[in-house]
Amino acid sequence: MNTRSIPNYRLYRAKTGESEDFWLHSETLPERSRLHNWEIALHRHEALFQLFTLEAGEGELLEAAGARQSFAAPCAIYIAPGAAHGFRFSRDADGLVMTVLADRLAAIGASDAAIARYLSATRVAVLERQETDSERLFLLAASIHEELHSARPGGELLLDAMVTEAVLRLARRGTRAQHRGKPPSARARDRERAAALEALLAAHCREHRPVGFYAAKLGLSAAHLNRIARREAGASVQALAARHLLRAARRDLVFTPTPVQAIAYSLGFQDPAYFNRFFKRQTGMTPGAFREAEREKLKA
Repeated sequence: MNTRSIPNYRLYRAKTGESEDFWLHSETLPERSRLHNWEIALHRHEALFQLFTLEAGEGELLEAAGARQSFAAPCAIYIAPGAAHGFRFSRDADGLVMTVLADRLAAIGASDAAIARYLSATRVAVLERQETDSERLFLLAASIHEELHSARPGGELLLDAMVTEAVLRLARRGTRAQHRGKPPSARARDRERAAALEALLAAHCREHRPVGFYAAKLGLSAAHLNRIARREAGASVQALAARHLLRAARRDLVFTPTPVQAIAYSLGFQDPAYFNRFFKRQTGMTPGAFREAEREKLKA
């Protein structure tokens, strides 16, 4: 079928009464499907995406060119913006349908290339009861539906956060499933090593360990680890260790009354004067001057 001949609706065929600033709609699955005898003809929403959470029943997803996918509860169905789709539901089907303006996907997709790829196409995700992300997804859908149909202070902000979390949890779960059993690419392995390095630095930076220490922990040569660090994090291992030390120093200077000399010792510096030089080289200020300036800002 020519996709140009597939009708483009806002929310199925209905005039839903949403305002000009509409960005989110939620309804129960039977609410609209029952009106159409549990069959929704092939259509698309050019500027919208949809997320179905099915808690009972089963059905069939209809797509362009006659493609069909069967599904059964518990599951989630993600309809990408502009994707042709229709449904046949069993009469005991129940769940929630969330419809969202597509521009909300831009920031979510920008967070990770794999997530953006997952959200670029329609997906049927089999969910498992007692599985954390699955249970959280059902809870979020119910919370979004309840919040949207109430009038509470801060509702828009809360809805934005919950919709983002729901989409991210579905996409993150989907990308994990796609890669399960596949050998990771060299770049994926390096990203994992970079993440492991950050965890090691957080745990050991106060010990002022050499690069070889971290390389041995990760089963790599020092030169190889430095190459990975520069490519994935934009800095050498020692520079990353310095960032961790600096972050801890700033936190202690601003939020604790600990004397500068004691902070220096807690960060593994044997000589407080060397800590002063390190801090000034990184920030352009002495620790004492930094503490005073930041506390003045907090008073404002």
